[in-house]
Amino acid sequence: MKTTEQRPGTQLSPAARWFSRILPPVLVLAVLVVAAGIEAGLGPVGVLLLLAGVVVVPGAIYKGTKGLFRRRGIPDSRRAALVAALMLAGVIVCFLLPVPSPVPATVTALLFGNVGLVFFRRWLNVSAHVSVLTFGVLWIIATYGANWAWLLILLPLMILSRVSLGEHTRREALSGAALGLATFAFFLAVRTWS
Repeated sequence: MKTTEQRPGTQLSPAARWFSRILPPVLVLAVLVVAAGIEAGLGPVGVLLLLAGVVVVPGAIYKGTKGLFRRRGIPDSRRAALVAALMLAGVIVCFLLPVPSPVPATVTALLFGNVGLVFFRRWLNVSAHVSVLTFGVLWIIATYGANWAWLLILLPLMILSRVSLGEHTRREALSGAALGLATFAFFLAVRTWS
């Protein structure tokens, strides 16, 4: 089952098309996890372990097991559930150790966003690119201050890029932004609570 369906996009500049290719969700997630680890003072080994546990291993399992799951007749939803279970285990480990802030709130929010993508893609092809980038930009501004607010320009550029590539409609791209905003609100709530 394909999660994205190609749609004819509007004709925009090649730069708009190029934009979503240079900022895939996995890269944005990796930058956020590394930044959270550095901010928490985990050191190089801790940051690498965090990156491997939260981004690399779940991503490799999700992308690398597609053929295996399909050959055995296992639905894609089980693969997504396995990744969610791994991320949940990462969240639990972050709180039990305890890993310094902002790592637990960040990892918890990423789990929330991932579950949101899986849930909402049943009805609407919500843009993961837009969702992850929205969360990432807002996370950077909240963590490093208003001097980083210039990054907000990336959000409409990503929306235009995804629509121009025909990967999403405007509604789907804007739904991705809404999910990213909800993920960020969840991050703030968890950070306040912990």
